[in-house]
Amino acid sequence: MSHLVLSNKDLSIKINPLGAELQSFYSNKLDLELLWQADPDYWPRHAPILFPIVGKLTNNQLIESNKVYPLTQHGFARDMEFEPIFQSAEFVQLRLQSSKATLEKYPYPFELLVEYLLKDNILRTTFVVRNNSETPLPFSVGGHPAFNWPLIPGVDKESHYILFDENEDIPLLQLNEGLVSPKSLPSPIINKKITLKDDLFKNDALIFNGLNSNKITYVAGEQCKLEMLFDDFPQLGIWTKYGADFICLEPWLGYASPQGYEGEFRDKPGIKILPGYAEVALSFDILLTFKIKD
Repeated sequence: MSHLVLSNKDLSIKINPLGAELQSFYSNKLDLELLWQADPDYWPRHAPILFPIVGKLTNNQLIESNKVYPLTQHGFARDMEFEPIFQSAEFVQLRLQSSKATLEKYPYPFELLVEYLLKDNILRTTFVVRNNSETPLPFSVGGHPAFNWPLIPGVDKESHYILFDENEDIPLLQLNEGLVSPKSLPSPIINKKITLKDDLFKNDALIFNGLNSNKITYVAGEQCKLEMLFDDFPQLGIWTKYGADFICLEPWLGYASPQGYEGEFRDKPGIKILPGYAEVALSFDILLTFKIKD
């Protein structure tokens, strides 16, 4: 199926129905692609959607009522075909429904809607999760967009930084072979700021749980910045593949299993429980601003 395209005077985006994945975030005014274009030598994705888990489960297994189901890291939505439901010039909605294939990995009836909306220089991404049964639905969901680093050609990589909206001093969750270690990491935030360097990611992603901030800004020198607002997401991941030219800014609801956790999926830390026949909508915004050189 061909890509879906949305555009206005400020931005153009492309979405692949496979995974409902954003594959282009283009500034029409800058004439510049800002989204990572998936170099397979480093990481072959652009902005995968994480559902029904974020991160990894112990032994890649989901346990429900003492029955074991195979479910690999970040879930299956990113590799499944979504059905486009509605599209206009600046809005598109896609749907993934439970099926025989999903029930073999995740034994719950569900519907996942992914919506993209352009408004001026803002892209809003919304995940709508619906429980299609009377049994409570446990799930996690998250975004994983990768932006170019450097964001603007010619700007030094180490002039880029992440600015947090509030003061932060919480330690980070630490991953050990993909699972959350009992040992935390000291925060790299100094005066609301993380200066981006490859060495920050030598031990995997930076994972924040319990931030005061609901907004971060990815700043490229003095020329361009991306703001991400994520009120609906209690966790945030920041990640790159060591040595690659992208940075992922990842709003999450949920995170990997703690090391040694072998309990029921619905009791895992970070899981949200959706009541029978209920739905929830979770959104994050990406706002682009820049200065035009004289």
